[in-house]
Amino acid sequence: MEVLLVLVLILLAIAFAGVGVLFSNNKNLTKKLNDKKELLLDEDEAIKKASDRAKSILLDAQNKALETSSKAKEDARNLLTEVEEREKQLDTREKKILERSNTLDQRFDSLESKEKSLEQSKRDVKTLRNEIVQKLEKVAGMTRQQAEKVLREELESELSEWTAKKIKEAEFEIQAKSDEKSKEILIDVMQKSATDYVAESTSTTIDIDNEDLKGKIIGKEGRNIRTFERLTGVDFIVDEAPNQVTLSSFDPVRREVAALTLQKLLKDGRIHPGSIEQTVNDVKRQIAREIRKNGEQLAYEAGFNDLPLEIIKLLGRFKYRFSYGQNLAKHTLEMIKLSQQLASELGADVKLSKKACLLHDIGKVLTHEIEGKPHHHISGDIVRKYLKDEKLANAVEAHHGDIEAKSLEAEIVKIADAISGARPGARRNTYEEYIQRVKALEDIAKQYDEVHEAYAIHAGREVRVIIQPKEASDEDTTTLAHKIAKEIEETQNYPGTVTVTAIREFRAKVDAK
Repeated sequence: MEVLLVLVLILLAIAFAGVGVLFSNNKNLTKKLNDKKELLLDEDEAIKKASDRAKSILLDAQNKALETSSKAKEDARNLLTEVEEREKQLDTREKKILERSNTLDQRFDSLESKEKSLEQSKRDVKTLRNEIVQKLEKVAGMTRQQAEKVLREELESELSEWTAKKIKEAEFEIQAKSDEKSKEILIDVMQKSATDYVAESTSTTIDIDNEDLKGKIIGKEGRNIRTFERLTGVDFIVDEAPNQVTLSSFDPVRREVAALTLQKLLKDGRIHPGSIEQTVNDVKRQIAREIRKNGEQLAYEAGFNDLPLEIIKLLGRFKYRFSYGQNLAKHTLEMIKLSQQLASELGADVKLSKKACLLHDIGKVLTHEIEGKPHHHISGDIVRKYLKDEKLANAVEAHHGDIEAKSLEAEIVKIADAISGARPGARRNTYEEYIQRVKALEDIAKQYDEVHEAYAIHAGREVRVIIQPKEASDEDTTTLAHKIAKEIEETQNYPGTVTVTAIREFRAKVDAK
């Protein structure tokens, strides 16, 4: 149909072209006939020319028509060839589609057949399974549910044993690795920490220029030395070595006060009860300033410059306090270094760990003032009172194990304290026992309202008790001394004997104006 339409269009184009050529030639002929010059020609000549012209025009028209017809036929043949090729391609595609459709139909039929076969196989397997289960139930003498229960129990038992075994293996492996890692961390930390050894003692030796000064220090009938010992609470020893006197006391603050007082008295040269008392008071005020300075220095070295003044004063007393012979300030600084390394290795709060180590033993300087509480409990109470930090308080008070450690930082403080105290040369047990024994003697005397102050001297072999004269008479003083001695006998263990010396002194001081 398309080919016929194309041929018709080509023939119409040829016809229109021929008509156009004839119309053009006719128009030219008419123009010439209307020309007067042409009319002047004779009739035969004009007919001849017209005939020749017409033949020429007709020939040209025929040639052009043949050319147009040939071209149209060629185009028609090309178009027909292209159409035939496209029809062949379409036929080929249609055959392929039909073949593919047939293949899909065959596959679908095959799948449908296999699905039906599979469903039938499932039904057969289910039937066979039911038959086997029934036979097994008859043979085993139990139902399926009972068999499942027995199998489940056996499987759980096997899994439980396997799990326990794996857990033990994992625990062993973890323990081995954790022990190895913890040892590496502790060794690294201990290598970077301070290793000073304990060198403090309970006595201080003062050099004097000549032996004659000893008599001046002792005074008439020993009144100077008695006043000195009473006001300072130390044991004054003058007969051990030439040109030396020894001040002995378990309390380093008392010993420091006595040493500075004696040095000032020797420098001034005036030694009598009045100058001794004045100098002791001046030195105590000086020591109070020194304590504050020491506290600020200790806080600065630890990296905390914003602590309350009350805590600064307590930290300043660390310099004069010892634990099993280990200086408390050095022990604290050592722990701060240890905790910094441990916290860095373990990913804990370094600042909190350091502050807890700084304050962990602050209660030790108040144990003689607060009765009935261990020093670490006192430390926790101080932190709660002045710093209002419960986590820090727990880290401070949990380092002896009787209070649960609630944070990693608290465990670090406990470890650092153990490392610092356990290294070789750090502490001496006998020294701490001595301090506790001497302090217990003083505490027994101080529990009575009539007692103003009590000092254990001569290495705990004597207790000097200062009685308030307004609270007790001379007779009461004797009775009180017997009570104190009796309680010491019943409650304390000590070598040799302990002498209780009760002193009642009444003073009247009036200024003349």
